[in-house]
Parts: sequence; structure tokens; C-alpha cells
Amino acid sequence: MRKTLLLVCSAMAVIAICTSSIKNTQKISRVTYADGTVLGGGGFSQSGCVGSGCHGTKVSATTTGVISGLPGNNIVTAGTSYTLSVIITDKATTPTAKNWGFDMTSTGGLFTSTNTEVLIEPFSPDFGTEIHHGSTPPVYTATAKAPSYTFDKIVWTAPSTPGKDTFYYACNAANHDNAATSKDHAMLGAPIILTVNASTTPVSLASFNVSANAGKVSLSWTTATEINTDHFELERSTDGRIFKIVGTQKAKGTSNAAINYSFADDASALCGTFYYRLKSIDKNGVFNYSAIKSISLQASKNLITGIYPNPVKLGQSIKFNYNSIQTGNIAVTIINTQGKKVYSTTSTVNAGSNALSIPSGNLASGTYYISVSNGNTSSQKTLIVQ
Repeated sequence: MRKTLLLVCSAMAVIAICTSSIKNTQKISRVTYADGTVLGGGGFSQSGCVGSGCHGTKVSATTTGVISGLPGNNIVTAGTSYTLSVIITDKATTPTAKNWGFDMTSTGGLFTSTNTEVLIEPFSPDFGTEIHHGSTPPVYTATAKAPSYTFDKIVWTAPSTPGKDTFYYACNAANHDNAATSKDHAMLGAPIILTVNASTTPVSLASFNVSANAGKVSLSWTTATEINTDHFELERSTDGRIFKIVGTQKAKGTSNAAINYSFADDASALCGTFYYRLKSIDKNGVFNYSAIKSISLQASKNLITGIYPNPVKLGQSIKFNYNSIQTGNIAVTIINTQGKKVYSTTSTVNAGSNALSIPSGNLASGTYYISVSNGNTSSQKTLIVQ
């Protein structure tokens, strides 16, 4: 997917869209919009489009794009999150659109999404995050009865500082013939100017912390005040962008005194860097996120915890402990230093600690690796045979 480019012309930002995933640079054709804004020409180059595949040379009245989910009065609350959808429609008498794309950015705030059909770009010096269709635009053939395509599950969190924020967006309904023709219909959305008011969030969060101990991640937070708060959701991510709920906690509701909360996330099978955030939700459905916290974890389950005797003598049984996160089947293999598998078997284990034994067989003296896999994770230890 190309890196989209933002052009500001006559106080209007124009986002160039592309339905090609080929990286290159070319001059794009001059496009004059209804308000007189001109995109392209004059040596302006767009990154990401090559030869064909971009939108046509002018905006078409047969394509519309609508952002839903923002307040109708264009007034948002600082730090508050809003769930958005981008609805693109091919309004031609005989729709031809098969590929669908969009670009959207704002002068502040943060985009996140669990929709696999969209990509999120990082912060830029002049704007917040940018969100757009993925490297392979979704394919759906429009019909007169069903002419629209929707990109949903887009969450935008307003800037934390009151002021103004402007949304810019463009949409494309292409006919999937790999050529920028008159049948490729592009539209440019009028800038949406939002007023960002000071936060009236039901929760004033004093602190949010994470720590790891004994196979668990302890999440603790303190609220300074609560107004009509319903509950909290604890969320975990592997990349700091896409989160999933790992637990919920009922809130006190309304309080002017500090309240301490805690939650323990089972991290015994997790290994690597993980990200956590707290979502505060009031009884009216308004919600806010905390800052994101990261933590490095070392798995304590699905691990070989010991081999004995080690070194093992020829003819002796190889005994070892395996700490499993769940009951099920495991695969046990012995691999030599050349990476060749010299022994394999399967076994059934219970959740928790398991004492296992396998024969050393005719293994020659030397160094080996004993590996246990449960299908999702594997654990390996060095074995010495004398």
C-alpha cells in the first residue's frame, strides 16, 4: 500500500487515493473540484500510483462518500472516542464499481480500528494519524439495488486539548480494470470542522499502571472522580494498535473521592512485549481511553521446566517436567545439532505440571535439543547424552 499524500490547496486539504499497491511516483492529472480547488498539475507528485489504477481525472457526481458517527452538531469532547463508518456509494444508473477505497485524516486525534480492510498510518508533523483502505482494496460489485460499500469499526479519539479539529476525506469507486478511466468515480469530501470542547468525561483518571509477577499482569488504576460511570474494560494488544478485551470491572458510579481498582490478566503463556489500556464507559455509552502502557513478558507455562538426569547416560530414561497451560496433546521431539529430528512421540498432558519420561534409545553421545510443542507454542531445552 502506498503512503498517501496530503495536499493543502486554498485552505482545503485534498487526499489522493490509489487502488494500486505498486510503489512509484508520477504526476497526477489536474482535477478541478466544484469549489475551484485544483489537485495535480504544476509539478505536484503523488507517491504510490503508477501508470494506471488511480482515480480518474475528475470528480464524478455519481460517487458519494459519507462519514457517519460524528455528532450532528460537529461538537466533540476532548479525549472522547467516536466509532465511525465510511459509506461509499456508486450512484450511476448502471453501477460499475468493483474496487472501493478511501483516505481520511484529521488535524489532531487518533485513529484505531479492528477492521482488517483498513490501514492506519503513524503520526505526521502536521496531522494526527491517517486511515485508509488496505493494500488490496476490497472487491464488491455494486448493483442498482445495493450500490454501497461500508468501511466500519473505525474509532477516532478526539484531541485532548480543546480547540478546532478538521476532518479531510476522499473516496473512490473504481471499475477494477486497472486503468484510470471515466468509469473510475472519485469524490472529495468537504472538510468537516469540529469544535473540541473541554472534557466532561465521567471519569477523572489519577493513575493507570501495569506490572508483571508470577505469570500475571497486574493492572491497577485510581480514579480521582467518577460521574455516572458504569464499568471499565481492560484491553491488551500485541502491536499497540489493535486491542482486545481481556476483562471488565464494575465502576463505583459516582464519587468525589479517590477510588482504587485492580485486575489480574493471566499472562502465563505470553512471551514478548504487550500493550495495555483502560477504557472507561459511562451509563450513557460515552467512553474514554487511558494512556497505553507496555510491558515485556516471559512465559511461565507451556515450558519445559527441568530435565533429569542431564547429562543422561546411554540407556537411561530422559525425564523432564512440562508446565502446560491446558489439558491436551503435545508433541515431543529430540533434535541433533544439525537440526535433524532423531526422535518424536506424542503425549497427553494435564493443565499444570506434568512429569514425563522418554527413552534415550540409541542416541550417540553428544548435544541434543528436546522440544515440546502444543500446536501454538513450543519450548526447548538442551540435552547432553554421555
